[in-house]
Amino acid sequence: MHLQHTHLTPWRVGIVSKTFFNVPLWAGISMGWFAQEGLDVETVLMGNASQVEPLLSGSLQVVLGTPEATLQNAAKGGPLRIVAGNTGKLSHSLITRAPFKTVTSLKGGKLGILNKVEGSFFQLKAMLAHHGLHYPADYEVVEMGGVPPRHKALLEGTIDGGLQSIPWNYVAEEAGMNNLGEITGYVPDWQFVSVNADMSKFRADPSQLEAFIRVLLRATEWLHQHKTEASMVAEKELPTTSEYAQRAWDYYTETNALTRDMSVNRKGLEVVIQTQIDAGLIPKEAPTSVDFYLAPECIIKARAQSGADAEGNH
Repeated sequence: MHLQHTHLTPWRVGIVSKTFFNVPLWAGISMGWFAQEGLDVETVLMGNASQVEPLLSGSLQVVLGTPEATLQNAAKGGPLRIVAGNTGKLSHSLITRAPFKTVTSLKGGKLGILNKVEGSFFQLKAMLAHHGLHYPADYEVVEMGGVPPRHKALLEGTIDGGLQSIPWNYVAEEAGMNNLGEITGYVPDWQFVSVNADMSKFRADPSQLEAFIRVLLRATEWLHQHKTEASMVAEKELPTTSEYAQRAWDYYTETNALTRDMSVNRKGLEVVIQTQIDAGLIPKEAPTSVDFYLAPECIIKARAQSGADAEGNH
């Protein structure tokens, strides 16, 4: 049992947007578990800003975000590494405004994305290419940040479509928009969100990073065991309705999209690495081994301390 620390260390954690896979982070804060470990955790909403600079400068200690920027930095010899998994598969549907009832009807349309170097842009291209639409000839994209800004833009009609995660796709359907299918049907393997850190700052003393991961692992397991309470956190923080929060919980736990043991989906990360190389965002001569981009020491230790499997990533 950890006693409450009297002196808390400020810890700033970057998140891309208010989406369900941040529920363990929010739960760890609201339940006081980070404070028990001596960390005063504050979340910083990043939108489509780069996570690299704030991690390198130390203005953020970790980011719960897409792995691409970390892969790009590591491939160039930088110190960023993936320290744990979070969302090990995609949980998005292609949502369009009412007039666009088929994927092919999006020809000439405008689609919202996070940015052109990471996240859902690559999956969106794959899905539309399957239906004969190719970027940039057949549609344009608008860099606008994560899922909530895309929902707002869809409502305002400034974009025609975009990939929306659960429960935002339910919200869109209720608002009269079309759901043209789940992205996992086109891209089944993809490490979507990971816990990213500048390991040069933790080599000498990894204790705070270990504490952070320990709480996040505890909170992720708690989420999987407590539907009502976890849904209440999502309802408050997203914010959304109780019904949508519970439907989101069902999806993320039943599919293990919110990875219960915080493993990295190795096959999914291999696909991300290869996609980055193909797009010219990682040099062709860069390492393709998943292990080069991982620093799993903290999650292995956290699992051992929680009595969970300590074998590392599966």
